[in-house]
Amino acid sequence: MERMFKKILSLSLLLSAVGAQAECNTGSCSTGSGSTTSSSTIHSVTPTIVVRSPGANAVRRMIQSVGHLNKADMDKVYGTIAVTPEYTRSFNSSDLADCLFGACALKVQGSGVANRDENALLADYFYLPTDYQSTLRIDPVIQTFSVDMFGWIGLDEWVEGLYAWVQFPVTWSKWDLGFCESGITTGTESHVAGYFTPDVLARSELLNSASDFFKGSAPKDQSQSNGSIGPDRTVTFNGLKCGKIGCDDNSVTTVPEVRFALGWNFLLQDDYHMGLNIQASGPSGKKANHDFLFAVQNGNDGHWELGGAVEAQFILWRSDDENSHFGFYLDANFTHLFNSCQERCFDLCEKPLSRYMLAEKLIANTDVATDLVAGGATIVTTTTATHQFAGIFAPVANVTSTNLDVSVGVQADVVAMFNYTNGGWSWDLGYNFWYRSCEKFHTECSKFEENTWALKGDSQVYGFNRGANGTTAVVNSLPLSATQKDATITHGLNAGQTLPLTNPKVDNPQLAFAAVSGFPLNSLRTTAVQEQVNTSITPVFIQKSDINFARNSGLSNKVFTHVGYNWINREDVIPYVGVGFEAEFGSGHGSDCNDCESECGKTCDTGCDESLNGNCVRCSLSQWGIWIRGGVSFN
Repeated sequence: MERMFKKILSLSLLLSAVGAQAECNTGSCSTGSGSTTSSSTIHSVTPTIVVRSPGANAVRRMIQSVGHLNKADMDKVYGTIAVTPEYTRSFNSSDLADCLFGACALKVQGSGVANRDENALLADYFYLPTDYQSTLRIDPVIQTFSVDMFGWIGLDEWVEGLYAWVQFPVTWSKWDLGFCESGITTGTESHVAGYFTPDVLARSELLNSASDFFKGSAPKDQSQSNGSIGPDRTVTFNGLKCGKIGCDDNSVTTVPEVRFALGWNFLLQDDYHMGLNIQASGPSGKKANHDFLFAVQNGNDGHWELGGAVEAQFILWRSDDENSHFGFYLDANFTHLFNSCQERCFDLCEKPLSRYMLAEKLIANTDVATDLVAGGATIVTTTTATHQFAGIFAPVANVTSTNLDVSVGVQADVVAMFNYTNGGWSWDLGYNFWYRSCEKFHTECSKFEENTWALKGDSQVYGFNRGANGTTAVVNSLPLSATQKDATITHGLNAGQTLPLTNPKVDNPQLAFAAVSGFPLNSLRTTAVQEQVNTSITPVFIQKSDINFARNSGLSNKVFTHVGYNWINREDVIPYVGVGFEAEFGSGHGSDCNDCESECGKTCDTGCDESLNGNCVRCSLSQWGIWIRGGVSFN
């Protein structure tokens, strides 16, 4: 047994060391598996993966517990102490990738790519040139090495059947998204004047890759020309602040939680027992850094838990010499997870992956140096724009990022196990059902900036004052109020239209004029062609009711087995050792029919109450694990 123990320990340590050696993917991508797709073909992706805490594992309390716990006719304090090192590794990479992105691979293409794939993510949103191309691949893996500490004590000396236990793991976790960008065509094209800035935005000012965008990089601020929004203003490009993809904080070692219980067996005999307990869990681990998409979690993410359990045992067969027996064991735990303040960012309703689209900030035209008006073919019938572009871009994730109080109604951890004992040998075979109900969000309406941000799409954000006939040299440039509420992560609305630079498909399009001079605003800075640009009267802003406050739930089914040996010939102190294996199968990527689910024929909740319920996405981890167990019982 000692030799077997050493072999298993060495294997576990080796597996953990291999995981610890893994670094962020910086080289070339493997071909991988899975199709290339986009937001047009996916639904209910989630910006946040929430998994089962390493401390919420009743299996580790039950394995090799037969004969050590819940003894009848005890008139003194007794108990057991066990240590269980375990290594686990996920095996559902494609499912996790589908939850986060809808696919294992996605194309990225600029708006100017010939024969552009309509399902490719629009590279323009990532501060890349119009002829940029690449492929993003995702292969998520979660590894955990934990040393579970468990102590159980029977208090029959005080009250028959009274007991208490405490459980806490020391855990190392590593989350690797397996993100890689390949097939890169960096592109050479600059962005035309008016698309981002009044001047041409040169290729040298743009990012080098989509990976740079997802890490949070952005072009440097660009000085305005011609005093377009005042002499002291610049065009600001904000980098991604939430939902980033990078190597930061992808592993952590901590005690994720401390779980303890006080219980009483109201039935307690040699061949059966039944009892109840009250249990609680206190968060001791580090909260996940939700600035990152695949932020490592090692615990309950700040949740306190309170609940209880039902425990039962039934010996179904016992040999005549009582040296062998076969029994059934049940441990059903149900807890509530209380509010934990967390930062989250979200997609927009019916727009998967829209957190990576580009938003533009608009301000009241009274704060802009030169007013904008719009109307028909002449200045005679015009409407003054209420807002104009403020010279600030940001990913939608930055706009939807907010602090929320998150609670979970119920978490269930139910173990049903059979045990066969023959002398000192013990064999456990069982099933574990884990369920976590959908999260509930609580927030205050005042935290979201209404009437401030809008989707840019592929609209021109500047027009050019070129005199009464629109053909003279540029006098100045004016910020527009052009928005595209129907743009998606794959495309804007102007591409493919006649004269796309004139903003033919912006929201509520009307021809743009300079208010002071009454001159038309053109889409081009050159003097060759007169093309009057459209603006939005009025612009359509991102509202709080547009945000899909996507929540998470979880469900998994686990099978496990454990073989152990107990030195039962000892009287006061009984050591034991064992080895086991588990396979946990997470429920597939699914969703509840909720407010933001387009196929349900509903719209998002427009209310501004305490509960913000977007669609509920179920993304549960599938993983295998191997462990060894050592402990000692005392009377």
